[in-house]
Amino acid sequence: MAGSLEMITSATDFAALQAAGRSRSHPLLALRYRPNEQPRTRFGISTGRRIGNAVVRNRVRRRLREVLRRLAATIPAGWDILLVCRPAAATASQAELAVALERLLATAGLRDGGAVTA
Repeated sequence: MAGSLEMITSATDFAALQAAGRSRSHPLLALRYRPNEQPRTRFGISTGRRIGNAVVRNRVRRRLREVLRRLAATIPAGWDILLVCRPAAATASQAELAVALERLLATAGLRDGGAVTA
């Protein structure tokens, strides 16, 4: 399963993240996360219509999925992680999105085996 990400698709899982997840914030992205009691980490990406039209939203999602693929090995198993894109993400480069995501994951303690208090 190298190179592929497990994505959150269920509305119930998204609702659980919104209700019980912790969050971190950046001008480009908001990060919500919670333990999922599973041996894997799942990801969700939310791009609202404020970001732009479908082409813009899909481009942002593609860029974020690519960044997540590169970072997935450094994220511990057992988490549900939701990325909520902010309007500024529409004009950000992939490198800027990568820096924002790395910073959010580090602040949340979700990188390099950092301790996370759930």
